[in-house]
Amino acid sequence: MNISTRGRYGLRALLELSNLAKEGPVNLRNLSVKQKMSIDYLEQIFNKLKKAGIVQSVRGAKGGYLLALDEDKITVRQIINALDGPFSISYCDNPSLREKSCTGPSTCITRVLWKGLEDKIDEMLSSITLKDLKKEKININFKRSRKRWIEKSI
Repeated sequence: MNISTRGRYGLRALLELSNLAKEGPVNLRNLSVKQKMSIDYLEQIFNKLKKAGIVQSVRGAKGGYLLALDEDKITVRQIINALDGPFSISYCDNPSLREKSCTGPSTCITRVLWKGLEDKIDEMLSSITLKDLKKEKININFKRSRKRWIEKSI
């Protein structure tokens, strides 16, 4: 039920890309340094994101990557699906995988529970965009700086 490292790193890298891309295409080497991630791992991540239509590459000496869509059009769900595949808590609802993972009858009531939980998580991930996360970062930074200012004043 964990989001993979690839999914978490991909989301972090896309947030950084969206901040840096205002100046033009972003080189993966710069992202690698800023986010303390292996460049080889970032290349794997960005190949998947490119195939999913989330980023686009620009060739040349000043090339790199840009978002293929506006920040408010890219959801966390799209990113996780591109990097990890569809989110799944259990295989109960997938007939081809159920036989391998579930020994209960097809009328098992817990399947409804797991499917409902998956739907709620999917709904949440679909409702959060890169733009939303950037706003949240601004709010967090503002709250931290305000707290430091208050602590210094006391």
